[in-house]
Amino acid sequence: MMLDGDQLEVFLAIAETRHFVRAADRLGIAQSVVSKRLQRLEDRLGARLVTRGSRKDVALTRAGQLFLDEARAALASLRQAERIGRNIARGAAGPLRIGYVFSAAMSGTLARALRALRDALPDLDVRLSLMETPVQFDRIVSGEIDIGLTRPRPSYPPAITARTVHREPLVLALADDHPLTRHAAVRLADLAGEPFIMPQFHEEVGLAEAVRDLARAGGFAMPALHRTDDFISAAVLAAAGRGVVLAPASLQHLALDGLTFRPLADHAATVELALLCRDDTPAAARGVIEKALAL
Repeated sequence: MMLDGDQLEVFLAIAETRHFVRAADRLGIAQSVVSKRLQRLEDRLGARLVTRGSRKDVALTRAGQLFLDEARAALASLRQAERIGRNIARGAAGPLRIGYVFSAAMSGTLARALRALRDALPDLDVRLSLMETPVQFDRIVSGEIDIGLTRPRPSYPPAITARTVHREPLVLALADDHPLTRHAAVRLADLAGEPFIMPQFHEEVGLAEAVRDLARAGGFAMPALHRTDDFISAAVLAAAGRGVVLAPASLQHLALDGLTFRPLADHAATVELALLCRDDTPAAARGVIEKALAL
């Protein structure tokens, strides 16, 4: 048998009050129960822990004094294990795996979610993975991640729910020496013939759709697309004069040398982030994040 938490609690109450009656009052139990639990603990350890006085006053024996710190540590550990176990049962502890796209970090959306989780559910072990939208869909369906911060899609797999949690304008990223930087805002007609750098894994939705809409509104053909794997690569290519990037406004936080941003003068395009959750995503974490990221 292992040590019993109730017995340890009784011993600590006696050690701190030096009195059986006061220990019983502190714990809200009968004095006879205090005596029995202490006796069981002493029998278990094979040592007397306290000396009994004639008026119920007690003193710790040498064994009791030496055991006191161990008893405190053991009881604290038991209480911690119980608290974490209860939190695990309600999804407030244990691992929480979050996938996110680059702009979720740049926009501060991910940080807001993490701060809320830290404050409300400090026992969660949050594990982050930077991954693009198609990968997130695969991983959340397979159960490899619990939550995704990603680009919205027209439809979602069964057992997955999505909620828009962030919306921001699209801006143009281009090299400092690009002729269009002479203007405070860029008109769509001035983008005819410009090559666009597209950081989106050959998808035909999301930013690719936004570029098509931009071309249609500007009255010119779909521009040539130079596809890259990520926004960092796209931004570097734009800074090197290899094309322009239609990007979320939060990309401006990147502050990359040689890169300039301009708003669109006659096209109010926006881009969104969606929060993806599985049906079995821990309810406590899901609720905290949804509240923190509510539009």
